Amino acid sequence: MAEQQSLSWYQNNKRWLLPLVILLSAVATFAILKMTKPTAPSKPPQEKVWTVRVIPAAPASYSPQLSLYGRIESPSSSTLSSSINAFVEKRLVAEGDNVHEGQLLVQLDNRDASLLLAQKQADVDRIKALIAAEKVSYQANIKALKIEQELVNLTQRTLKRYQDLNSRNLTSQNQLDDARRTKQLQALSLNSRQQSIDDHPNQLAQLEAQLKQSIALRDSAALDLERSQITAPFTGRIAEISIAAGERVRSGDPILTVYHTGSLEVRAQIPSRYLPQLHQQLKQGKAIMATALLDGQSLDLTLERFAAAMNSGSAGVDALFRINADDYRGEPGRSVSLELTMPEQHNLLSLPPQAIFGTNRIYTVKDNRLQANTVTRVGDRRDRDGRSNVLVHSEQLQPGDLILATQLPNAMTGLLVEIANDKPVSAATATE
Repeated sequence: MAEQQSLSWYQNNKRWLLPLVILLSAVATFAILKMTKPTAPSKPPQEKVWTVRVIPAAPASYSPQLSLYGRIESPSSSTLSSSINAFVEKRLVAEGDNVHEGQLLVQLDNRDASLLLAQKQADVDRIKALIAAEKVSYQANIKALKIEQELVNLTQRTLKRYQDLNSRNLTSQNQLDDARRTKQLQALSLNSRQQSIDDHPNQLAQLEAQLKQSIALRDSAALDLERSQITAPFTGRIAEISIAAGERVRSGDPILTVYHTGSLEVRAQIPSRYLPQLHQQLKQGKAIMATALLDGQSLDLTLERFAAAMNSGSAGVDALFRINADDYRGEPGRSVSLELTMPEQHNLLSLPPQAIFGTNRIYTVKDNRLQANTVTRVGDRRDRDGRSNVLVHSEQLQPGDLILATQLPNAMTGLLVEIANDKPVSAATATE
């Protein structure tokens, strides 16, 4: 009975049992083959070698150059304004014109100023005439004083005679009173004359004070008349014009702006770390030179002084350079690039830009391995062929040390390298 049931189960499930057996047999065969396959011998990993160029460390004395950016400025810029109320008669210059000292720039209508000057001159002439009259009157009073004194003496003697006659009843009382009255009137006239003479210095001083005031007013009017001609205060160039012919200007209104072409300067900011050397060189009276390039023309500059204050948030101090040129100076406000020559320093390395990693790191090669070194960047220089090199200082490097001159993006301490041709190249060659 059990055998029949077992046979019946096999017959009912043989459709899926046979594929399952075949699949299991295939998996077992694949596992056996994989486990028994031969294995190839493994190779040890090889470290990648980078081919680089190097230059030998050769410390020497150099004068570093700083690349700066500056602006042309004019410390002698003047805005000329009107000192009178007048119409603009004519304008003789235009913006950008070069002018010479004393050259007429603008002519204002001067008729009102001329009339005022004539009036003030008349006041001066009138007071001068009063002074002359006062002096003549003084001389006349001096002469009249003697006559007045004689008349007083005469009336005094007449009064005495009448008094004698009256005491002998030989004259009337009325005649005596008339003599007394005449004597008093003559004394009063003498006193008035003397007062005029004594008051002469005061009258003369008052008139002379009035004369000085009138002369000052006349001279002021003459200045206003003279200032109706706007002239150039110095040799320079017209920067701006604010008026046109026929326009009315008031006292204090701006007319034009002119700047002195002979005093143009270049203002550039110098990093603080370079200031001690430059201050020391200026203190010793040594010239600090720079070169600027403007419109393809080279301009020689000399460091004159430093700004008295440091701008907030800046990393340096503004330096002011004098332009050593007479033919072309540019316009105020223009930007220029300049190269400042620093004082000579010793024990510096001149390296191509490719040898600098970051801002202050270079690599030396020892036993075909890179070694990082920190350096201090002191400036730039150009070699004989005009190529730019970087000047650095380091106490760690020794003469002859091999310095990496190839810019590797993955440079790090310990990196394996191979020197090209096993022959170091010079700094000049490394820049090619």
